[in-house]
Amino acid sequence: MKVLMGICGSISAYKAPWIARELIRSGAEVRVIMTPDACRFVTPLVMQNISQNPVVIEAFDTEHQEKGSWHVHWARWAEQVLVAPCSATTLAKLAHGIADNALTLALLSLAKETPLRLCPAMDPDMWHHPATRRNLAILQADGALILPPEEGELASGLRGAGRLPEPLQIAEWVFAKRSLSGKTVLITAGPTREPIDGVRYISNHSSGKMGFAIAAEAQARGARVVLVSGPVSLAAPPGVELVRVETARQMLETCQQHYEKADVIIKSAAVADFTPARVAVGKLKKEQLGQNWTMALEKTGDILSWLGRHKRPGQYLVGFALEIQNAEANARAKLERKNCDLVVLNEANQPDSGFGGDNNTITLIGPDLRQPWPPLSKRQCAQRLWDFIEGATGTT
Repeated sequence: MKVLMGICGSISAYKAPWIARELIRSGAEVRVIMTPDACRFVTPLVMQNISQNPVVIEAFDTEHQEKGSWHVHWARWAEQVLVAPCSATTLAKLAHGIADNALTLALLSLAKETPLRLCPAMDPDMWHHPATRRNLAILQADGALILPPEEGELASGLRGAGRLPEPLQIAEWVFAKRSLSGKTVLITAGPTREPIDGVRYISNHSSGKMGFAIAAEAQARGARVVLVSGPVSLAAPPGVELVRVETARQMLETCQQHYEKADVIIKSAAVADFTPARVAVGKLKKEQLGQNWTMALEKTGDILSWLGRHKRPGQYLVGFALEIQNAEANARAKLERKNCDLVVLNEANQPDSGFGGDNNTITLIGPDLRQPWPPLSKRQCAQRLWDFIEGATGTT
């Protein structure tokens, strides 16, 4: 495979030599184009030695002219294009057709059928900025493939989404088949909020990170993804259709609207089991409630049970089980009772498991299956989960 690799000005450019090495190990021939700012973080000589090909930096470098139009010939040479890291500036230039350096000049010369893969890397505020989100949406509408950044500690000292994924993961993504192309996936994520009055609610500690990682991985594999999320602080994964809801009732109604067209349904949301029977108008005052206050609760609609009862032939249903005691027995009971094909078991009292963190420790539970996994990042869990589902459904 012929891979044209672009490198932009980002501290994560230090990973670029290892990315190129992993691509070459996987059988790729690599040519490299660097922006001038990228040269501040990694030298062209390093990339030239690793790729064993000339590195282009200047748009009008006469050493690389091929019949006067090197950028056209390099763009036509490429079977895949990877920009890693891709800066916010380059995202903006590509979205709006600005070709003012060697990299953007070559990328705007790509044939329509050549896959363009972008690995954004930047600080969290830049990643979540409305302008960046708009540029990502434009690029995806034009057919670009996006590998979202990972969460973690960043060079700025901040923590959040913005880290460039590891080189091996990027190389695997470049060589990955669009195995879920033509498939529709419905995923639920995050908590629900059940209102008590105008300012209070019942909820839980779910961050939505696991469900969002599952959605992002499905999109990267070519699926149409509908993500139904309770209230979380996460931005929509690029290319994913995000439907935000608040209550268990709203999440159930949204799933009922979308389930029929879904080939795979993954219910990772932590839905409240009970909701106040009556919601007070305005704000309840503690002086009015007395020393002891009793509130009547009623069960919420069981989304997973409803989906299990209405599952059509060929549809694959995955539930999540967060347990503390009798974990496996409870997960197996849920598998059978709710007509799931697979249950993902989380043990909340274990390290790297449960709500909020960037890692997870899960066990897959099926009718004749018990498959425990070591602690992994939530994106790695999502990758392994989709690998398993593809194998189980015959989509690999």
